[in-house]
Amino acid sequence: MNRLLLMMLLLVFMACGVNQQAKQIKALEQCKYEVKSVDSVFLAGTDVVQLLRSGNIDTRSMGGVAMGMLRKEIPLKGILKLKITNPTTNLAGINQFQYQLLMKDRTLATGLVNQQIKVKPGETAEIPVLIDANVYGLLSNGSVLQELSDFISGKNPNQESVLTIKLKPTIAIGNKTINYPGWITFDRKVTRNLLL
Repeated sequence: MNRLLLMMLLLVFMACGVNQQAKQIKALEQCKYEVKSVDSVFLAGTDVVQLLRSGNIDTRSMGGVAMGMLRKEIPLKGILKLKITNPTTNLAGINQFQYQLLMKDRTLATGLVNQQIKVKPGETAEIPVLIDANVYGLLSNGSVLQELSDFISGKNPNQESVLTIKLKPTIAIGNKTINYPGWITFDRKVTRNLLL
C-alpha cells in the first residue's frame, strides 16, 4: 500500500512539474525578443567587424571565403546576444532550447543552448547564443553573396537584412527531455550598426 501511495505522489509531483514548465513556456511565448548585439563575428577566420569598419573587400580579406567555396565549408562563428523581456505576470523560463537562425528563408545556423533561462514578470534577461555554423549553402547563392558584399562595403548604408530566429524549448520530465511541439519565431532587422 505504501508503494502505491508513493507512486501516486511521485506522479502528482511530476505532473505539477510539467504543468509548471508548460506555464513558464507559455509566458515565454508572450515575451518580447530583440537582438541586442552580435559580437566576435568571424567569417572564414576574418573578423567581420574589421571588414565593416574598413569597408574594403579584397582578396586578402576574403581569401578564407574563396578557399571555403572550394572546400564547400565556410565557417561562421560569433555570439548573438538575445534580449528577452517578459511583459506577463508569470515567470517565463525554459531548461534549454534548440535554435535556428535564418536569412532569406535559408538556414544560417542551428544549435542548442543548454542553459536554464528564467525571466521574472516585468523583467528583462540577456542570453548569449553561440553561433558556429557552415554557411557555404547560404553564400553559394550568388545574389546572397552580392548582398553580403554590398553590406560589408557599405555601398548602401541603410541596407537591412531580416534575421529570423526560431526557438524550440525543451521540457524536462524526470530524467527525460521532450521537445516543445512548436517553434517560437520572430524576425529582427539586422543593420551594419548592430555589428559595429
